[in-house]
Amino acid sequence: MKTNRIYRAGKAWAKFAGMLIITAAAFTSCGGKKAPEGQGQAVLRVAYLPTANYLTSLTQGKTLEEELAKTGASVEWFGPSDPATSLHIITSGNADITSTGTGYLINLIEQGGPWVAFALEKYSGNSQGIVAVPGSGVNSLADLYGKKIGITQKGGTGDYIVNTAFAHAGLDVSKVEKVELSQTDLAVAFSSGQIDALASFDQNFAGALAVPGAKKLIDGTEYGSLNWSIHIASTDFAEKHPEVLAAAYRALRAEAARARQTPEIITDAYRGFGAGEEQIRIIKSFDVPEILPLNAQAIADLNRQARQYVDYGFIKAAPQNIASHTLDFSGEN
Repeated sequence: MKTNRIYRAGKAWAKFAGMLIITAAAFTSCGGKKAPEGQGQAVLRVAYLPTANYLTSLTQGKTLEEELAKTGASVEWFGPSDPATSLHIITSGNADITSTGTGYLINLIEQGGPWVAFALEKYSGNSQGIVAVPGSGVNSLADLYGKKIGITQKGGTGDYIVNTAFAHAGLDVSKVEKVELSQTDLAVAFSSGQIDALASFDQNFAGALAVPGAKKLIDGTEYGSLNWSIHIASTDFAEKHPEVLAAAYRALRAEAARARQTPEIITDAYRGFGAGEEQIRIIKSFDVPEILPLNAQAIADLNRQARQYVDYGFIKAAPQNIASHTLDFSGEN
């Protein structure tokens, strides 16, 4: 039975695993479109990710360039790079803004990192959740007791998904084994039956759902996920050029409005990263994110998520200064 299970899942997700390898290869490249030297007084250096958030999709048009030009600034692109590399590019002084998850931002603030959030990319949560491997016999969260759930890292998004889903269901998360795996190993472990389920988001979530016989156990709309994408800048750049970040916020808002009219902006980006058509079909069912300011509601949600992080043991104490790590561009449309 397990051999058949491995064959079915492996055949269905082989293409998806290849997508992850292509994406990983993209991590090693740095330097995309570059503005002409001497253009503008300030240069916004963007370290973008190999995922279809709006900061990445802005690389395919001129919206950011046009908004920046209104302030006399220009843009320089670096990427696509994985989140850790993008953060390193900024901390080493070679870029100014990038994207991450709200939970990771909380970690960075708790560690005393020099970061300021300037735009929230919020979605309903139906693009993240837990998927059971075909033939695993797992049909509910409770069935995962004594079983293995694949995540990419402790304290990361997958770990957050597991803890929040189990807490919402009133289940004991200590009764499952969370297995840390790299992005490519996660796909292989799912397809080969080395794990019983995975907890992930975006293309990984879609890739698992695309496997015949896989079962979605829960998604973020059901457990009230507070984990969204967020766009951040170095504190130094934010202090020197708040008007440039305001322009970047307006560009992100314009890109979100464009995606609502033309969702292919998102799916075409994933296709460019190597997603197969079955993953694309599922990604099309995910809600289109919106760009929101870091207003009082957003800060309240970040504080709520920080308390969850303490409850889950991800951090020792919730940061008391989250608001001071944000810029509210509510007046920018």
